[in-house]
Amino acid sequence: MRVAPLSEKHVVELEQAVDRALMQWLTGERPDAPIDVVRALERVLLFLKQNGDASAQARHVASLAFAFGAQLVRHGGWTWQSVSEDGGVNPTVVRTDGRACLVVDTMTALVTKSASIGLVELFTQLVDATPPPPVQGVTSVDTALTTEASGRAAQERFERDVVARLQHVRKVLRMWGSPEELEVVAEHFTHVLLASRSPGWTFEQTHALWASHGGPFAGDADEHAVMRARLWAEHVETARQQVTFGYASVWAALRREPDRERFVGPWIETVLDTPRLAGTPDRLNAVLFALIGFVATDPQAYVAHLSAERDRRGGHELRPFHVVAPTGPTEAALPYGRKFVTWDAVSSGIGRVLGALASGDSGPRSM
Repeated sequence: MRVAPLSEKHVVELEQAVDRALMQWLTGERPDAPIDVVRALERVLLFLKQNGDASAQARHVASLAFAFGAQLVRHGGWTWQSVSEDGGVNPTVVRTDGRACLVVDTMTALVTKSASIGLVELFTQLVDATPPPPVQGVTSVDTALTTEASGRAAQERFERDVVARLQHVRKVLRMWGSPEELEVVAEHFTHVLLASRSPGWTFEQTHALWASHGGPFAGDADEHAVMRARLWAEHVETARQQVTFGYASVWAALRREPDRERFVGPWIETVLDTPRLAGTPDRLNAVLFALIGFVATDPQAYVAHLSAERDRRGGHELRPFHVVAPTGPTEAALPYGRKFVTWDAVSSGIGRVLGALASGDSGPRSM
């Protein structure tokens, strides 16, 4: 069996296929835990078994197969690879120890009843059992020769994702509370990208790079001061502590995309341990909101948990952690006619940094 990383194009197509499958098969509120999703998909398998042979339902079988494989990836320790005899593209979930499930082959066996195991039992045995279940498509592969290639593919995919997120941050610049929040989010995304290229890269180096391109780019010092006086007045340490504790709780419960967590997770934990790295509480809030959201496997579940934590700590689901005021709804965080005028300056500065990242002038690149 030949094992190779999926191309970026195939990864995107696979993710889209999984999204379509879950939208098609799971109606109503979608369960969060992978095993609960598999339990819901069990009903789909029963429907396909009763509805004709696998060849007549090939598209549905593949749809179910990819949705099932995605839950192993979400569980952790499994990745999508291509496994085939001839080097062709065959999306397969592979565990770090070489255990593999050629999901389309396996799902075909289940639909044709040549294997009597159910999806929940299959999932559990793939995750836990030794030896693996004797089901068509479940096998072992040698991943030693592909580890380095997979690492490079993951690095390249991560870099593309970060650059895309930076471009999006520029596009929706006014969704951030202030130009300084916009800038600090971009700077921290830049840092995790550079640190992924070189493990010894420091935030001081990122800050020096930022300064070499004209940073800090945000002005409006008086407007920022007025805003912060409304948010926490003299209680800056209380505000910083509220942000740190709030996001620490959200981070602990977060379901995380494994590759993104590998690169971003250590920096999130560094910021939680050393919150002054992000600056004022509003900037700290923006950095943690953006980085944790980037790592989340399910952005909607992340936002729901964040809202619940805001409500638990501050008495309202829309109340930011950095507001210091009596519990409940407050006008402190509402727009008050802020007259920030340096949005475009920050956007232009981020654009210069993006150019440096693309040209390789910003620091060491992975080899």
